Amino acid sequence: MRKKLKDYRHAVWDWNGTLLDDTWLCCEALNLMLAEADLPPVDPVRYRQIFEFPVINVYHKVGLSPDEKNFPAISVHFMNSYEARKHECRLHPQSEALLDGLTAQGLTHSVLSAYESNLLKTTLSQYGLDRHFLKSCGGHDIHAGSKAERARHHLSDLAVAPEKVLYIGDTAHDAEAAAAMGVDCVLVAHGHQHRDRLEGLGVRVVDSFAELTAEL
Repeated sequence: MRKKLKDYRHAVWDWNGTLLDDTWLCCEALNLMLAEADLPPVDPVRYRQIFEFPVINVYHKVGLSPDEKNFPAISVHFMNSYEARKHECRLHPQSEALLDGLTAQGLTHSVLSAYESNLLKTTLSQYGLDRHFLKSCGGHDIHAGSKAERARHHLSDLAVAPEKVLYIGDTAHDAEAAAAMGVDCVLVAHGHQHRDRLEGLGVRVVDSFAELTAEL
């Protein structure tokens, strides 16, 4: 029997694609690099079908062929394009309503993201969301690698029993991070991976925050 949202005491949130609607921008930043390399672009549907962590795998799939020497430069190029336009992104519908609703039910919140730590903290503040989160944990660099190990430390820092924690993300890697923490997970199919990529992972999948907000 599935727990009710109000039965949890803490929610761990992914940021990019989960709360922030930035999939379109990541797709455009990727296509800019593909155009410069004289490679064919990917449309948003294809992007959501091939996206995964670590992100270096995506670059291989589209023909950029990163290696130890050029991967850092590719990452910098992507992030420069992304950061220049991230102010155009908006939160997914019902993001703040869900945050407020869960808070009203007694839950606290934190963020666990692959986004570089300082950029994450600055961006949360810019969107006026930092007030919601007692802890934010971003990546150590801009390469968007695995966050499974950080997930275990994140749970330890929270000092909340795993059965009282709900992880909310938008990718299969979020399900992996939740498994590393030993907590329940909900994946929202409005972000970086298509619903077909999320089904069959043994976690709950919803199409939007509206489904979760309706439960409050």
